[in-house]
Amino acid sequence: MAASLPSVIRTSDLVPVRDRAIAVEPALTPLFPDAGLRRGHVVSFAGVAARSLAIATAARGVADGAWLAVVGVDGFGVEAAIEHGIAPERIVQIPASGPVEWAERLAAAADGFELLLTCPPRGADRQMRKLRQRLQARGGVLLAVPPVGEHAPSIGADIDLSTDEVAWIGIEQGSGRLMARRVTIGSAGRRVPRPVTIDCWLPGPDGRVDVVQTGVHPVDHRADDVDRHDTVDLHRAS
Repeated sequence: MAASLPSVIRTSDLVPVRDRAIAVEPALTPLFPDAGLRRGHVVSFAGVAARSLAIATAARGVADGAWLAVVGVDGFGVEAAIEHGIAPERIVQIPASGPVEWAERLAAAADGFELLLTCPPRGADRQMRKLRQRLQARGGVLLAVPPVGEHAPSIGADIDLSTDEVAWIGIEQGSGRLMARRVTIGSAGRRVPRPVTIDCWLPGPDGRVDVVQTGVHPVDHRADDVDRHDTVDLHRAS
């Protein structure tokens, strides 16, 4: 049954100040003014590694006990989520098509999930005011990714994260196993006092996000029988 969106939020429903941030991986904390995901905020992701970064952003929160609702995201990479340490049993995928159904299902999911990953459809901007009210009342965080190969419609995010691929590590002279990808991540937006740019391994050799240290190359500590297909699955999440 479709969820109705409230037009009035009671102060008793608001999230206490002490609980306003959901933790992220240490490598990603410089991207967020609160060193984590501020409850009630909307974060947008763009660029070549948008989906990988969104999954990496959610990973720590899920590890700490949050559930992840994936609403209207075609081709969501469950394998990539597992590589980032997200337990598949804590992921619930919810199909949605069109801005009205999308908004209804996202609002319903916000009642029970702290983290919501979504791909906003065209026309989503017209639904955002009441969705923001629901997020702020319930203390959820919305992570918005674009359709594969396309630009996402603007939804007035609080933080805009952009990704630019620098290089894959592990391919030499046309052969070898993909081991890590170096990505430049930029953070900007109306809730970011000053733009921030960092370089990360996304993924690193262990499949997770890590800070790039100057002059240090990643070392693959995984078992030798991990094949190339497992690593390429992470690229599909971008």
